[in-house]
Amino acid sequence: MVPAREYSGGGGDQPCFPQCLDWIMENQNPDGSWGLDPGHPFLVRDSLSSTLACVLALRKWDVGQQLVQNGMDFIASNGWAAESKDQFSPVGFDIIFPAMIEYAKELNLTLPLNPSLLDSLIYIQYSEIRRKRNQDYALEGLGKSCDWKGVISEHQKSNGSLFNSPATTAAALIHCRDEKCFEYLISVLNANCNGWVPTIYPVDIYTRLCVIDTLEKLGVNRYFEFELRNILDEIYERWLKKEDEIFSDITCRAMAFRLLRVKGYDVSSDEFEEFVDQEHFFDTVGIQYSGVSTLLELYRASQTRICDEGVLDKIHAWTSAFLKQQLLHQTILDKRLQKQVDYDLKNFYGTLDQFGIRRSIELYDARDFQILKTAYRCPTVHNDDFILFSVQNFRISQSRYQEELQQMERWYVECRLDRLNQGRKILQISYILTAAVIVGPELSLARISYAQVVVLISCLDDFFDLYGSKEEAFRIIELVSNWNVHPETNYCSQEVEILFTALYNTVNEVAEKAYDKQGYYVEHDLVSMWLELLISFRREKDSWNQNNVSTLDEYLSFAWKSVGCKLCVFTSVHFLGIRISEDIFTSTEYTSLCQHSSLVCRLLNDLKTFKKEHEEGALNSVNVQTVDGGISEEDAVLKVEEIIEYNRRKVLQMVYKRKGSILPRECKELFWKTCKIAHCLYSHEGGDEFSSPIDVANDINGLISEPL
Repeated sequence: MVPAREYSGGGGDQPCFPQCLDWIMENQNPDGSWGLDPGHPFLVRDSLSSTLACVLALRKWDVGQQLVQNGMDFIASNGWAAESKDQFSPVGFDIIFPAMIEYAKELNLTLPLNPSLLDSLIYIQYSEIRRKRNQDYALEGLGKSCDWKGVISEHQKSNGSLFNSPATTAAALIHCRDEKCFEYLISVLNANCNGWVPTIYPVDIYTRLCVIDTLEKLGVNRYFEFELRNILDEIYERWLKKEDEIFSDITCRAMAFRLLRVKGYDVSSDEFEEFVDQEHFFDTVGIQYSGVSTLLELYRASQTRICDEGVLDKIHAWTSAFLKQQLLHQTILDKRLQKQVDYDLKNFYGTLDQFGIRRSIELYDARDFQILKTAYRCPTVHNDDFILFSVQNFRISQSRYQEELQQMERWYVECRLDRLNQGRKILQISYILTAAVIVGPELSLARISYAQVVVLISCLDDFFDLYGSKEEAFRIIELVSNWNVHPETNYCSQEVEILFTALYNTVNEVAEKAYDKQGYYVEHDLVSMWLELLISFRREKDSWNQNNVSTLDEYLSFAWKSVGCKLCVFTSVHFLGIRISEDIFTSTEYTSLCQHSSLVCRLLNDLKTFKKEHEEGALNSVNVQTVDGGISEEDAVLKVEEIIEYNRRKVLQMVYKRKGSILPRECKELFWKTCKIAHCLYSHEGGDEFSSPIDVANDINGLISEPL
């Protein structure tokens, strides 16, 4: 639409960018429209807008009469979409589309639209303009009435654009000469070469962030670790320089922050201080950033918050409430986006890696698109190669998991644990939850050893809590205390014999394999940890029965040991494919991370089981506060939730930390993944998902048995 004038040596009756006009003439859809995915049921309004824009361009330069007629026929048949509430709406449609209708009159082009529809659209535009809020992104809809010189003076970016929008920049160039606007538009055309112009430019950083995020969600990022790390290194440098391409785009800023932080880059949440208040946010940000997609990215960024981050606390509070309202009122038209919002709000920390990967694969669509002033698809992010690769990778993993589960079942029978007639049957769920977080074909030993520990802990816990006698419990503790001194042992019961023998054989086997991998002995450490765990089981039971634990602090001082987090991590960390120094296990960092992680797991379990455990006479962080007329149950639960939140943030802070950390990232992540398992099991609205999986049942089936 920009006339040539002196920019390209032509006159005002010639287009400044003829290649764009050529593209329009060569790319009309068979139905007479222009735009992405003709016939898409939710993109009719978008096609209507794109078609009218192309028709006006052809009419202005008096070319393609038949194309104009075809476009007019499409507009006549689909004008209804301009007011339909079921259509995806281009950003700024209510201002820009009526402006195009008015421009058609200037070109003596009578549009085949119902007069009442035209009146309604003009009225909506008038109402939007009178609001005078967040309209900058759609300024082309104001036409001659806009103070373009003032807009350029206030909003022009260093690349010459207005809001990185070719459309708004071109509108400015139509109404007033500006060399930087012209140079920006030339750069856009040079970048794309064949005459089409994207709805936003540049998007290099955002596109690369989306690629990283997509590959992680599809579970294939480990195949590109070197390349992705190089990309993040470059983006981090640009973050530190506060480059406009990152910081002017709220969605890009939020995604960059999240991906950089979780990978250990030092990024400050202070960069989001301007977004802490919901009302101020919607009053000040451009309309292109007020949609659900941007709010979801801000919410995800807020979930990476660590200690003393009030900015992210406030953002989390209002974005989560806003997104819940969108779900409640069913205002999210994009069903895939609606499902993603629902998943993230339900249990953000409890989405185990492989469960999330399966969901992402099922939601992924190579023909997916985003919508700003028009719908667009980025083939770098949405393509058939990604989905084919990820599906194949998931199927290979699923086959491997089935084989490993059979191996676990053989171990279970060989240990005679199947002969224990009481207690929970948790072999399958123990392995599947482990496989869902310890991902990779090379980590088979880590998965199996971790799952074996979970099974043994559960069997022993049930025995100590539910059906074993006090004498039997002490006998097991005695046997572990005298680990290698029991050739002619009196076990006192068959259950004690089965449990101790299973523990003894498994620990010794794991210790041998760990020596092969690391070159040092871990048997003594493993035995010490098992002894500590069993003693804590007994102490919890005795403390409640004898009423000798009177405060929450006293309970927390030992209860974190009974959850088994320390044992699970220590047992399997030797099989993560990295060399680990023995010294790290006695370091303050390791001990602290272990305690914080264990408290998260312990207290999440407590919140889910405190009523049941009270009936069974078991000690619990909630019950210890309410006994003998203490605080109310509601206040006790709130106190435990606060402690969980604090310890979770400490865990994340330590996992994210690079400088000054002596622990390998893989080791730290295993602690966090253990916390995620606890969130998965105990953060649902229902019951104890470990003992009776209901909410996670579909995820379990999807990982191990249901074909993809």
